[in-house]
Amino acid sequence: MVAQFRHNSLPYPASGAWMSGDPVGHRQFYTFAEERPFSLEGGASLSNVTVAYETWGTLNSDASNAILVCHAWTGDSHVTGPASEGHPTPGWWEGVVGRGHAVDTEKYFVVCANVLGGCQGSTGPASLHPDDGKPYGLRFPVVTIRDMV
Repeated sequence: MVAQFRHNSLPYPASGAWMSGDPVGHRQFYTFAEERPFSLEGGASLSNVTVAYETWGTLNSDASNAILVCHAWTGDSHVTGPASEGHPTPGWWEGVVGRGHAVDTEKYFVVCANVLGGCQGSTGPASLHPDDGKPYGLRFPVVTIRDMV
């Protein structure tokens, strides 16, 4: 038996992806590869790559108090803090990061970036492809851990 598929002309289904125009919450954005494409390990390249991130605490003068927190593949940059506009759920590591916790934001400057290829503000499959203005979807190139670093 051969499976048959028909073309679905319906619009893309709703997703949990953060999109430009959505409330930003505490996200900040850094864009690079504006003048020269970012080459990925697999041979593809991306231009105008945006990384969404959040920070907590204050960076000291010699930057010796910075801690980078990396999230799980299905996570996002919202490590700590309440649910609010732009962040539908509280931070996923509330009991570890924050004032008085093991990673004390009164002592440390904490940074968490949404991974490249993620869907919470960093360039990924939900981002618009520069050639046609439609979401990359399955056209988004394979991204490795090395690319993310």
